[in-house]
Amino acid sequence: MIARWSLLVITALVLQVGMAPEFPVFGVVGNLLLLVAVSGGVAGGPDRGAIVGFCCGLLMDLARGSGALGLSALAYTLVAAGVGATMTQVLQMRRLPTMGIVAAGSAVGTLLFAVEGQLFGERTLTNPRLMTIVVVAALVNGALSPLALRFAAWAERRPEEPKVLGAVDV
Repeated sequence: MIARWSLLVITALVLQVGMAPEFPVFGVVGNLLLLVAVSGGVAGGPDRGAIVGFCCGLLMDLARGSGALGLSALAYTLVAAGVGATMTQVLQMRRLPTMGIVAAGSAVGTLLFAVEGQLFGERTLTNPRLMTIVVVAALVNGALSPLALRFAAWAERRPEEPKVLGAVDV
Protein backbone atom coordinates (compact mmCIF):
# COMPACT_ATOMS: atom_id res chain seq x y z
CA MET A 1 0.00 0.00 0.00
CA ILE A 2 2.83 2.43 0.83
CA ALA A 3 4.48 1.70 -2.51
CA ARG A 4 1.27 2.43 -4.42
CA TRP A 5 0.65 5.68 -2.56
CA SER A 6 4.28 6.69 -3.11
CA LEU A 7 3.95 5.99 -6.82
CA LEU A 8 0.73 8.00 -7.00
CA VAL A 9 2.17 10.99 -5.11
CA ILE A 10 5.42 11.04 -7.12
CA THR A 11 3.47 10.77 -10.38
CA ALA A 12 1.28 13.70 -9.31
CA LEU A 13 4.42 15.72 -8.47
CA VAL A 14 5.96 15.03 -11.88
CA LEU A 15 2.70 15.95 -13.63
CA GLN A 16 2.31 19.06 -11.44
CA VAL A 17 5.78 20.36 -12.24
CA GLY A 18 6.15 19.11 -15.80
CA MET A 19 2.73 19.13 -17.41
CA ALA A 20 0.18 21.17 -15.43
CA PRO A 21 1.83 24.55 -16.21
CA GLU A 22 1.22 23.86 -19.90
CA PHE A 23 -2.57 23.77 -19.36
CA PRO A 24 -3.59 26.83 -17.33
CA VAL A 25 -7.29 27.60 -16.90
CA PHE A 26 -7.90 31.37 -16.89
CA GLY A 27 -4.20 31.75 -16.14
CA VAL A 28 -4.35 29.43 -13.12
CA VAL A 29 -2.41 26.16 -12.97
CA GLY A 30 -4.34 23.22 -11.51
CA ASN A 31 -3.15 21.70 -8.26
CA LEU A 32 -2.79 17.96 -8.78
CA LEU A 33 -1.07 17.38 -5.44
CA LEU A 34 -4.01 18.90 -3.60
CA LEU A 35 -6.29 16.65 -5.66
CA VAL A 36 -4.32 13.56 -4.61
CA ALA A 37 -4.33 14.69 -0.97
CA VAL A 38 -8.12 15.18 -0.91
CA SER A 39 -8.61 11.89 -2.78
CA GLY A 40 -6.51 10.21 -0.10
CA GLY A 41 -8.94 11.46 2.53
CA VAL A 42 -11.92 10.24 0.51
CA ALA A 43 -10.46 6.79 -0.15
CA GLY A 44 -8.64 6.15 3.11
CA GLY A 45 -10.32 8.22 5.79
CA PRO A 46 -8.90 10.96 7.98
CA ASP A 47 -5.69 9.18 9.01
CA ARG A 48 -4.66 8.27 5.48
CA GLY A 49 -5.78 11.69 4.27
CA ALA A 50 -3.54 13.40 6.82
CA ILE A 51 -0.50 11.33 5.83
CA VAL A 52 -1.02 11.71 2.09
CA GLY A 53 -1.89 15.37 2.53
CA PHE A 54 1.29 16.07 4.47
CA CYS A 55 3.46 14.32 1.87
CA CYS A 56 1.75 16.05 -1.06
CA GLY A 57 1.92 19.43 0.66
CA LEU A 58 5.57 19.09 1.57
CA LEU A 59 6.43 18.12 -2.01
CA MET A 60 4.42 21.10 -3.28
CA ASP A 61 6.32 23.42 -0.94
CA LEU A 62 9.63 22.02 -2.17
CA ALA A 63 8.54 22.29 -5.81
CA ARG A 64 7.43 25.91 -5.36
CA GLY A 65 10.75 26.88 -3.83
CA SER A 66 9.37 30.14 -2.47
CA GLY A 67 7.53 31.10 0.67
CA ALA A 68 7.57 29.44 4.06
CA LEU A 69 8.28 25.72 3.93
CA GLY A 70 5.39 23.73 5.37
CA LEU A 71 2.44 25.99 4.51
CA SER A 72 1.08 23.64 1.86
CA ALA A 73 1.90 20.65 4.06
CA LEU A 74 -0.20 22.07 6.89
CA ALA A 75 -3.09 23.13 4.64
CA TYR A 76 -3.22 19.82 2.74
CA THR A 77 -2.96 17.77 5.93
CA LEU A 78 -5.86 19.59 7.58
CA VAL A 79 -8.07 19.55 4.49
CA ALA A 80 -7.42 15.90 3.57
CA ALA A 81 -8.05 14.78 7.15
CA GLY A 82 -11.20 16.90 7.27
CA VAL A 83 -12.48 15.44 4.01
CA GLY A 84 -11.69 11.95 5.29
CA ALA A 85 -13.66 12.63 8.47
CA THR A 86 -16.54 13.99 6.40
CA MET A 87 -16.56 10.87 4.24
CA THR A 88 -16.78 8.60 7.27
CA GLN A 89 -19.95 10.48 8.31
CA VAL A 90 -21.61 10.14 4.92
CA LEU A 91 -22.99 6.64 4.38
CA GLN A 92 -24.03 6.34 0.75
CA MET A 93 -22.11 8.45 -1.71
CA ARG A 94 -22.85 8.89 -5.36
CA ARG A 95 -20.37 10.23 -7.88
CA LEU A 96 -21.75 13.79 -7.98
CA PRO A 97 -21.64 14.39 -4.20
CA THR A 98 -18.13 12.89 -4.07
CA MET A 99 -17.04 15.24 -6.84
CA GLY A 100 -18.57 18.10 -4.86
CA ILE A 101 -16.71 17.09 -1.71
CA VAL A 102 -13.41 16.96 -3.63
CA ALA A 103 -14.14 20.36 -5.19
CA ALA A 104 -15.08 21.89 -1.85
CA GLY A 105 -12.01 20.37 -0.18
CA SER A 106 -9.81 21.82 -2.91
CA ALA A 107 -11.37 25.26 -2.47
CA VAL A 108 -10.91 25.12 1.31
CA GLY A 109 -7.32 23.90 0.91
CA THR A 110 -6.50 26.77 -1.43
CA LEU A 111 -8.07 29.32 0.93
CA LEU A 112 -6.34 27.81 3.95
CA PHE A 113 -2.99 28.11 2.15
CA ALA A 114 -3.78 31.79 1.44
CA VAL A 115 -4.64 32.45 5.10
CA GLU A 116 -1.44 30.75 6.28
CA GLY A 117 0.61 32.69 3.73
CA GLN A 118 -0.87 35.96 4.96
CA LEU A 119 0.05 35.04 8.54
CA PHE A 120 3.64 34.52 7.43
CA GLY A 121 3.94 37.85 5.66
CA GLU A 122 3.01 36.89 2.12
CA ARG A 123 0.28 38.86 0.35
CA THR A 124 -1.86 35.88 -0.52
CA LEU A 125 -5.21 37.06 0.86
CA THR A 126 -4.91 40.44 -0.85
CA ASN A 127 -4.14 38.84 -4.23
CA PRO A 128 -6.85 40.19 -6.58
CA ARG A 129 -6.92 36.80 -8.37
CA LEU A 130 -7.51 34.77 -5.20
CA MET A 131 -11.16 33.99 -5.93
CA THR A 132 -10.29 32.99 -9.51
CA ILE A 133 -7.60 30.67 -8.16
CA VAL A 134 -10.01 29.14 -5.63
CA VAL A 135 -12.78 28.60 -8.19
CA VAL A 136 -10.45 27.13 -10.82
CA ALA A 137 -8.83 24.81 -8.24
CA ALA A 138 -12.27 23.60 -7.15
CA LEU A 139 -13.61 23.10 -10.68
CA VAL A 140 -10.51 21.43 -12.11
CA ASN A 141 -10.07 19.10 -9.14
CA GLY A 142 -13.79 18.33 -9.06
CA ALA A 143 -13.71 17.44 -12.75
CA LEU A 144 -10.59 15.28 -12.33
CA SER A 145 -11.86 13.61 -9.15
CA PRO A 146 -13.36 10.46 -10.75
CA LEU A 147 -9.95 9.57 -12.19
CA ALA A 148 -8.07 10.58 -9.05
CA LEU A 149 -10.45 8.59 -6.85
CA ARG A 150 -9.92 5.47 -8.96
CA PHE A 151 -6.17 5.79 -8.46
CA ALA A 152 -6.64 6.51 -4.74
CA ALA A 153 -8.84 3.42 -4.36
CA TRP A 154 -6.13 1.41 -6.14
CA ALA A 155 -3.45 2.81 -3.83
CA GLU A 156 -5.55 2.17 -0.72
CA ARG A 157 -6.47 -1.44 -1.58
CA ARG A 158 -4.89 -3.89 0.81
CA PRO A 159 -2.86 -6.73 -0.77
CA GLU A 160 -5.18 -9.37 0.69
CA GLU A 161 -8.29 -7.78 -0.85
CA PRO A 162 -9.42 -9.27 -4.15
CA LYS A 163 -9.35 -6.98 -7.17
CA VAL A 164 -12.77 -6.47 -8.68
CA LEU A 165 -12.64 -5.13 -12.22
CA GLY A 166 -14.69 -2.01 -12.74
CA ALA A 167 -15.43 -1.50 -9.04
CA VAL A 168 -14.64 1.74 -7.27
CA ASP A 169 -14.38 1.62 -3.49
CA VAL A 170 -15.17 5.29 -2.94
